[in-house]
Amino acid sequence: MIVRKIDLKHHVDENGQLVKTTNGTVIPETEPTILFRARDYLAVPLLLRYREMCVADGCNEYQLKSVDELIQRFATFASDNPGVMKQPGVTRGL
Repeated sequence: MIVRKIDLKHHVDENGQLVKTTNGTVIPETEPTILFRARDYLAVPLLLRYREMCVADGCNEYQLKSVDELIQRFATFASDNPGVMKQPGVTRGL
């Protein structure tokens, strides 16, 4: 059961576990993960650079389409919500 989607490939389940949505694999708590929010104004440039790296590494169309969709979602959020955009860390976790 998906309690909350994290991105196009991952979700949190009813037990609070991070899961790879496509195959149900639980990501172990010992594996570092990171989450970027759309209000971080550096997220879109980061995703664009990540896409360039995926292309250079020969990633498949599945990966590139996933990254393209995230870029579009993040860019749309930024365009639609300019008042909430911020520099990462500026709130110092508050």
